[in-house]
Amino acid sequence: MKYFILLVFVLGINAIGFSQEIEKHPLLTDKFYIEGGIFFPSKDIKLGADASSPNDEIDFTETFDFNDNQATYFFNFEWRWNKKWRLTAETFSVNNAAKATLDSTYVFDDVTFEKGSNVRGGIEFSLYRVFVGRTISSGQKHSLGAGLGVHAINVGAFIEGDIISDDPRLDGTFQKRRVSALIPLPNIGAWYHWAPNQRWALIARADWFGMSIDQYSGGLWNLAPGVRYQIIKNLGLGLDYRILLLNAKVTGDNWKGKFNMGFSGPTVTLHGNF
Repeated sequence: MKYFILLVFVLGINAIGFSQEIEKHPLLTDKFYIEGGIFFPSKDIKLGADASSPNDEIDFTETFDFNDNQATYFFNFEWRWNKKWRLTAETFSVNNAAKATLDSTYVFDDVTFEKGSNVRGGIEFSLYRVFVGRTISSGQKHSLGAGLGVHAINVGAFIEGDIISDDPRLDGTFQKRRVSALIPLPNIGAWYHWAPNQRWALIARADWFGMSIDQYSGGLWNLAPGVRYQIIKNLGLGLDYRILLLNAKVTGDNWKGKFNMGFSGPTVTLHGNF
């Protein structure tokens, strides 16, 4: 009888261990994943519009001394509608404006802002990412996948102020110029998740684009390595380091010019999964 009891005890312990072993991190299994948080981006923004002078691209970050301590929202949603396929949507925006006395002469949207002009400049940037992916490989602790998506980039910039000009009709007058464009950039992408246990997970994602479409030509890199910690079954914390690099040439009705932009920095998030 004692040997029977011992056998039952051993089998019970093994069963408990096995049941714990087959339980995966929620990031690898749950159908819905909703994430919101704060992004702290450093910015590198160079932009030109209808410029004919040698200074055809204005370094907005340096000229207007944009604040690198600015925080902005970040939102991500993921729907895994079956074991292989998932839909992801993501968005964030960055807006900055400041005053400056120009130390160079710039042409912006057919207006010449001479050196010494007191102006105000700003940028408005929003990103909307939609991605459909398929799992290529998955296991007890990992998930690897790839797919196709699109980044919709809504970008705008303005300069306004009293200008200095050799033309007496313009000297001292207030001028404002603004350009904007909504740019769709399709991309290919891939992700990898590794979860050594039910609490911790390491993630990495990369998107890339480089081609010409209609009025737009350019390139994109969107990288996001990070770590996740599951507090309870349906709630967790995340820390990512996001890197978004963009360059494009625009030949639209509202804007003929180009830009080079970079946003990078940590993102702190809270997520729900179910």
